[in-house]
Amino acid sequence: DEMLSRGFKDQIYDIFQLLPSKVQVGVFSATMPPEALEITRKFMNKPVRILVKRDELTLEGIKQFYVNVDKEEWKLETLCDLYETLAITQSVIFVNTRRKVDWLTDKMRSRDHTV
Repeated sequence: DEMLSRGFKDQIYDIFQLLPSKVQVGVFSATMPPEALEITRKFMNKPVRILVKRDELTLEGIKQFYVNVDKEEWKLETLCDLYETLAITQSVIFVNTRRKVDWLTDKMRSRDHTV
């Protein structure tokens, strides 16, 4: 739902058009807004909905990090330091614009990270 609210709807649709028909897809949302439900109806075959009560949510096995970085230009180095220090093999990184996604993708690939 966050991607939808940030203007990524067209990109989400494009991605679904390119996926193999038998691929398994997960859509995650704390609120499941109408746009997310529309995606499940339009692109998924017999989607299964798993609803979890807010008081039962767990982050077992998931490590989350928040680092307060004073200057924008320090963020990339801080992220790369985390990758080197923690030996991260998989991650989800949230940024707030499509332009930032493209920029970060280029920067991470130039440093030999798989994106």
